[in-house]
Amino acid sequence: MSKHAEREYANKVDQTHLFMKPFNDPRVFREFSVVLEVFGERVSGGHILDIGCGPGWTTSFLARAGYKAVGVDISERMVEIARQRGARENLAVEFAVGDMEDLDLGCYDFDGALFFDCLHHCPAYQSALRRAHAHLRTGGYILLMETTWLHRYSPHARAVTREYGVTELGFTKRQLRRALAEAGFCDISFYHDVGPGYRGIAGFLKGCLRLGCDFFFCYPQAKNIVVARKV
Repeated sequence: MSKHAEREYANKVDQTHLFMKPFNDPRVFREFSVVLEVFGERVSGGHILDIGCGPGWTTSFLARAGYKAVGVDISERMVEIARQRGARENLAVEFAVGDMEDLDLGCYDFDGALFFDCLHHCPAYQSALRRAHAHLRTGGYILLMETTWLHRYSPHARAVTREYGVTELGFTKRQLRRALAEAGFCDISFYHDVGPGYRGIAGFLKGCLRLGCDFFFCYPQAKNIVVARKV
């Protein structure tokens, strides 16, 4: 049921929203800057596999940043939109339809693999991480930008599941660390998003609270930002 729902999701939601993403959600610009920072320190200009790419904006942004990017998604409609956007913007990007749980592109020398806000839709996420590991060269990096465990209790996530039938998971840091280690990754480390810009003392205190809670526990709408290396 969940995989069928993932494949059909793009056919049911507002198409304008998919084509406009990320320009209709400024939050993701800040989050994507972390992706560029992490990969820039490790695989600048490398070959990146964007898993669960959705409408392809992350893949296109990677291409704009100088990476050779390949995007994969389980939904044919998502890949169709991604290809249209890539062609419209004249970007050298590739897209393919594929299930992250049993993905095999026949190419196993990617420098990096990205899961941007998509692994939490995958019940067998351990299998998805193992398939990402298989596609990376030795010494390649994986980067996860994923929901925290609070997402399990998010009213928005529950509403999306009820309406579209898609899976909405949430992860603890321990859960992701264990899953990455079992998939064969090492040097697992966590980054922390400082959050949106603030104004005034109240905004400063809220920012401090967000960062402190995220570091020691978690915070609503914060992301698990995890980077690890293939042994």
